[in-house]
Amino acid sequence: MRPPYESYQRAQLGALLLAVVLAVVGLFQLEHQWIILLMFYVLAASFALEGMIEMKRQQKVNAIIQLIRAVILLFFTTILYF
Repeated sequence: MRPPYESYQRAQLGALLLAVVLAVVGLFQLEHQWIILLMFYVLAASFALEGMIEMKRQQKVNAIIQLIRAVILLFFTTILYF
């Protein structure tokens, strides 16, 4: 029997892999700063997915912490970029 949060785990792993790929590409394409912005947004999405997994596991404190991390990362990244 599969856990009910397996799809969230796959999405989180995909988001982390995409963030790593964007970070590597961003290192070599410094004139395209939007790639770095996208990388931070994908990383924030990964934190949000981790929060969703924790919510499914009934660990609300950890879920709230992860969701706050995602929101802070989104806000600070957006403020620093624009």
